[in-house]
Amino acid sequence: MSPRTAPAIDTQGLVDRDRLRDALRLIREAGPEGLTRKELAARMGVASLRTVDRSIVLLEAQGARIEKPRKGWPSLLYLVLRKGPSWDEHVSTEARLALRLAGLSLAQSGTLLWQDKLETMERLASEHMSTRDRRLFETLKKAISVQGGVEDPIESADILEPLLRSLDGPKVIEVEYQAAAANRPSTLTVVPYALTHDLFSGGSFLLVWDPARQLPLHLRLSRIEQVKVTGRNGACPEALMSQAARYQIGGWTSAEPPFEVQARIRGSHWIQAFREAPPALPDFRSDPSGDGASALVRFKASHRHGATRWLMQFGAAAEVLAPEFLREELRGQFKAAAAQYEPAGLEKQ
Repeated sequence: MSPRTAPAIDTQGLVDRDRLRDALRLIREAGPEGLTRKELAARMGVASLRTVDRSIVLLEAQGARIEKPRKGWPSLLYLVLRKGPSWDEHVSTEARLALRLAGLSLAQSGTLLWQDKLETMERLASEHMSTRDRRLFETLKKAISVQGGVEDPIESADILEPLLRSLDGPKVIEVEYQAAAANRPSTLTVVPYALTHDLFSGGSFLLVWDPARQLPLHLRLSRIEQVKVTGRNGACPEALMSQAARYQIGGWTSAEPPFEVQARIRGSHWIQAFREAPPALPDFRSDPSGDGASALVRFKASHRHGATRWLMQFGAAAEVLAPEFLREELRGQFKAAAAQYEPAGLEKQ
């Protein structure tokens, strides 16, 4: 409910809605220090403290929480706003900052179109911030940096909006998709299940069920060239698709049951990093060794490429212990990589 339509409770014509809104704004602007009744009256431009008192009573009756501590000598009663009334449209600095962080994160792992929509929300939110909050937010904004991902160049609503509509049902869709290894796009008839964002690969994906192949597929959004929503309802095997969504890593997923990865990672700095900011891997656990020199990490994956993508960043600091097939695959990859750094002809000796 907006301030213009806020219910007037026994105002008797003495406190109009605009004045009530001004009182709320002035108490909020005062911040945690608050202000006295006389100060509020002066800033509201009223001569009587009774108008201030009626404003406070009305605000509290409409859901506001205003603390009234006494400070100083002689003791003076101060007004400190802790919660706005039910019709309050104010957007806090924290909420505005959350929108900014969401926009920056989507710039790294989502789509340009979603980032644009969040920026629209951010501009709307700015109109409902107090001057004090806006000033604080601008200071905080300068101290934020998000890096490490990529931008998916999806700038057209012709792709994203049909996908969002198709998820409600869901509806069978026909997708023109350019696979990474294909010479030209192919048409896939699939049932959408979920949108996923993966910071390990830096991108956004659409998880779908392929009825023809009876497989879950992970489609990178930036490779979708066209979407057609059919009128047919679709169905997905819920347990299998939920598993595919939960255990994907780096965009890699599978219909196979997840397997547990066990690896020994050496280095006290890694142990500290796992303790302070554990990676968002499925069922991740880290158990430091007694000497503090290494940690046994465990997580689950449904595709070997997702697991190796994360493990290879540690280089020689990581040793895969299980499963055996993953250990052998990494051994082969590191052996092939090392061979590229050998002097010409040395590997043949």
